[in-house]
Amino acid sequence: MHQTHDFQARANLLLVLALAVPGTALAYSEKDAIRDCESRIRSEYKLSDLRDATAERLNDTALHFKVQGLTKVDGDKHPWTCEVKNRHVTAAEYSGPKPKGLGTAEKLAIGTAAAVAGGIAINEMSKHGSTSEASAGAGGAKELQDLVGARAAGGESELQGRGYTYASGSKGGDSSYTNWKKGSHCVTVRTTNGHYKSIVDVTMLDCK
Repeated sequence: MHQTHDFQARANLLLVLALAVPGTALAYSEKDAIRDCESRIRSEYKLSDLRDATAERLNDTALHFKVQGLTKVDGDKHPWTCEVKNRHVTAAEYSGPKPKGLGTAEKLAIGTAAAVAGGIAINEMSKHGSTSEASAGAGGAKELQDLVGARAAGGESELQGRGYTYASGSKGGDSSYTNWKKGSHCVTVRTTNGHYKSIVDVTMLDCK
């Protein structure tokens, strides 16, 4: 009988400790901190080849970690750092080069040049009586210029109504960029202050 009483007392003590420290049941370890930091680095800096990450738990506050690792870009390794407090990433820093490939600004510039070139080609065809054939092949950003200046919410509905589907999105500076595809066309829409500022053609790689 005495042993049963002791066992019950110990069980009650363990229950009290578990309730007093709720994080005990769902421990957050160095591996969790590395996972969350790598996810933030991938998302924020568009990096994919992350490696050699390590985490150090600090004793100043509960669940405070310093994480660091390397990313391989164009054959060279570059460092990144991250900080986690109470299961949340509070800082993520990377100052190395970005992976090769066209950035959003370059894509917009190329898309604008392509739209201008396309317009010139269509005008030339019109001079030779081929307007109907040019119209039959029209598509992409050219047919969406009437949406420039529209509110983003209404613009998305209009894009979907015209057969476009959302592919991906990103942010840069004070603007956001969304990619939409329709058949063999892929367009990038730049939105600033809640309104569409530009719509240009990009390659189908941006819509995958």
